[in-house]
Amino acid sequence: MITINNVSKKYNDKAVFENLNLSIREGEVTALVGSNGAGKTTLIKCILNLIPYEGHISYSFPSNNIYDFINVQMQRSFYENEVTVLEICNLYKSLLKSNSNINELLKDFDLIKLSNSKIKNLSGGEMQKLSILLTLVNSPKVIIFDEITTGVDPIGRRKIWDHIKKIKKKYSLTILLTSHFLDEVEYLADRIIILDNKKIAYEGDIVSFIKSSVGTKKLIKFSSTFSLNKNIKADFPQITIEQNGKYNQVFVDEQEESKLIEYLYRNGGTNISINSANLETAFVTKFGYRLTEGGDDNA
Repeated sequence: MITINNVSKKYNDKAVFENLNLSIREGEVTALVGSNGAGKTTLIKCILNLIPYEGHISYSFPSNNIYDFINVQMQRSFYENEVTVLEICNLYKSLLKSNSNINELLKDFDLIKLSNSKIKNLSGGEMQKLSILLTLVNSPKVIIFDEITTGVDPIGRRKIWDHIKKIKKKYSLTILLTSHFLDEVEYLADRIIILDNKKIAYEGDIVSFIKSSVGTKKLIKFSSTFSLNKNIKADFPQITIEQNGKYNQVFVDEQEESKLIEYLYRNGGTNISINSANLETAFVTKFGYRLTEGGDDNA
């Protein structure tokens, strides 16, 4: 669908990324992941031909008017506060000379009851659903989502994920998304591309990345006292205990798993759970930092 060959970008003498080679495959959701400043938004701008770059980007559709085929939903969108949901939808339809059925789209996004509501009265989640809806008005082949759930509450985020899955299937879309929420990436993406240190550090499916990063290790979460944590550190010096909200968590291999579980039960550990490694755990293990909304945290 979109093929990127030896693409590099510099601002003045500072390289953002160098000699990138990757592909956005038709019918897939591809997630672009990396720290702040890794070049995710810059690469999107190159794909949209908004900035000059070195290298070559090819498309499976005519490139002289790519906006007939690609739509973008950025992190924040701004509309006139006093217009209604239906009015903004019809405006887009008119400007884009589209034949889309607006009522059907409103139903798809559970916005039909808000047709006559003014933009200023929508919640953050409703605004994001409207913004996604508007990317579909001209029936694109590709949609790019850039940090679309930032600032949306957890329930709203999950609803947006489900809408993205639904429209991808219904409208046979190819989707490129960026997100610092790795649970979002894991839920939505077929493939991930990780940018790190100006290069592609990984391109492929999520399961393979997790396996290559952490193997068969398990994540054990539990509640404990300060003294129990101290004893665990003494009796299992190879294990690092991390704080995750109100729980402790450790990352262990198969041999350590049963020993630690028995130890926790015997010594007063509570709320014990065992989980397979997820994308976030694998990412931290591989790169040593977490992706966060305000920046990147060292692990």
